[in-house]
Amino acid sequence: MRVAFFHSDKPREHLLADAFLEGVKRHGDPIAMVNTAEEPTLDYEVACMVGVKSRELFQKHWRAGIHTVYLDKGYSRHKKPGPVSGWEFWRMAIDSHQPTEKYRNDCPDDRMKECGWEFKPWRKKGHKVIIAGSSEKYHAFYGLNEPTEYATRLIHKIKKRAPQFEIVYRPKPSWAGAVEITGAHYSIFPETISDALKGGHVMITHGSNACFEAATLGIPALILGNAASRPISSTSFDDLESPYLATDLERKQLFSYLAYCQYSLVECSKGQAWAWIRPQIYE
Repeated sequence: MRVAFFHSDKPREHLLADAFLEGVKRHGDPIAMVNTAEEPTLDYEVACMVGVKSRELFQKHWRAGIHTVYLDKGYSRHKKPGPVSGWEFWRMAIDSHQPTEKYRNDCPDDRMKECGWEFKPWRKKGHKVIIAGSSEKYHAFYGLNEPTEYATRLIHKIKKRAPQFEIVYRPKPSWAGAVEITGAHYSIFPETISDALKGGHVMITHGSNACFEAATLGIPALILGNAASRPISSTSFDDLESPYLATDLERKQLFSYLAYCQYSLVECSKGQAWAWIRPQIYE
């Protein structure tokens, strides 16, 4: 199975590509490193890409029947020490932005325990609806309205359906174009995601990983796209006032699965990430 890794000129992507492809080689599969500025040759079976940089690049491979592996910062958001900035873990998904498309509930909990992931009981009641936004690149990738416009429409919809709730708008922290929206509390630095979730009734998001933090803190989610906690969350606006509260077992099964979908550079280079991904390509 020939594997191509598309990377930008960012040093952290070079490191990730080197580590990931070293692990692929350990399984005996041929590899190729490709700069994202180059035209894809499509003479491989799997294409790996970092982030939602190019909707066209992903779609070009999907139309050609070539599987993609999407990589982005992991659910454990610890910075990796060293001269090149990066993340301790990188999450990985096949043919999708999140690995929940291939969700399974039978993963052991060893990696979850190593990550130190725990969850609090579900909130008894809450008075806030938290909107967790995504970046412009994410919205462009999924063909969504511009993030501020998208959040504004959500605010109007919430006010019309459930006016009793306070609304909190928390844009993606790294998105420089975020602005305050009338009708919602604007949650930005120095407020943390934990601050924003205090008193929360439900979090609404299309694809923000903030829903992972919400699940650990006992705040249910309404997922409008394919975010990390989708398998244990409501997906319809009809559930706004009574969102689904997963069992403790369901949350543990999801966290156990997500822990198997993120890997460090060392684990990538040893072939652990590819050992997890490779069998799923053939499913």
